[in-house]
Amino acid sequence: MNEGYALRHLGKLMGWDFGVDNSETTWLRMMSDAKYDGYRDFWAGSRFAESLLNWIQQFDGADRQAAYDLIRKRLAFISFPEMQHLVNRTLPVFARQIMVARAAAKCQIPPYLVWGKPEARGVCEDMLARTLFIGLSDGARIDGFRRANAGVIANDQVALGYEMSKEKWEDLHQSLRDRTGQPDAVFEILFLIDDFTGSGKTLLRKEADGWHGKLKKLADSFDPERRRFSPEFVIAVHHYIGTEKAKRGIIDLLQRAKSPDGPQQWFPSSPVPSFDLLIGEGSVITRGSHPEIDRLVDRYYDPKIVTKSLNVGGTDCRFGFADCGLSLVLEHNTPNNSLCLLWAESPSGGPEPPHRMRPLFRRRQRHT
Repeated sequence: MNEGYALRHLGKLMGWDFGVDNSETTWLRMMSDAKYDGYRDFWAGSRFAESLLNWIQQFDGADRQAAYDLIRKRLAFISFPEMQHLVNRTLPVFARQIMVARAAAKCQIPPYLVWGKPEARGVCEDMLARTLFIGLSDGARIDGFRRANAGVIANDQVALGYEMSKEKWEDLHQSLRDRTGQPDAVFEILFLIDDFTGSGKTLLRKEADGWHGKLKKLADSFDPERRRFSPEFVIAVHHYIGTEKAKRGIIDLLQRAKSPDGPQQWFPSSPVPSFDLLIGEGSVITRGSHPEIDRLVDRYYDPKIVTKSLNVGGTDCRFGFADCGLSLVLEHNTPNNSLCLLWAESPSGGPEPPHRMRPLFRRRQRHT
């Protein structure tokens, strides 16, 4: 199927007259070329127009306009160049702030004077050499981060994953000693990077059986003596994109983690959360805020899409994981925090569900 055929057939399904069809087709072609066709998980030979046609057909005629309006008016799509821009900003805009603040504190000067004082500038550069960058998922684009900062940081200052063995930690520590030429060199900053968080639960959460999440797993891999880290060692957690809900949840959980009720193995300092693009509450779709969307998510929902990992956010995924209610799509994947209508696909096999869901942007599941 080609784009022209898909768009012509879409116009017939929607019942558009000539003027509306011409206007909407022009907009769809423009957005497909600029953004939507770049989505990585479209099937081979199929792009946005074909996927939209297949998706819209699952709705009854009376509901198709509401479904189309969800895409036309509410969808936020982050393209590859836009995401790469956020990657490129991470070190100079966010990591550098921490280094400058620590250099200013050590030299007892205001932060704005750091680059004008040779001694303070040297402390800041030494801080950079003692920083380790770790990706928390494949969406962190560590390869792009490394290329964007080639010549500024060394390759062995970047780790691809957070679940590291003792041998890997020792290799990273030895690389630090070799890089600085100091046999007693230790890390000053651990800078953790991820692409997106909608609820914060994947990063850290407290359940009936204890603490879970990426930070908990990373803390478990630390050596109890902290011999690889300075006494003033700090951990920073940076997300390219996040929500206000996730920011509040992460800050609250980090405070709880420092209490006696926190994880048995925890960090020497509380991680500092930061976000480049923060999605405000005004962009969240909640039940009652858009009655036409309520009708869609209730009528065209298959409860069988809920997996063990989705259960962490609640047994109902109509408004996405943890009811985040987003209409967000990232070019490399669709967050499960977005409305399930965008990404959910009914599992094959077993009894036929009341409605078999079809995804517009098929999601690559990271967990089952």
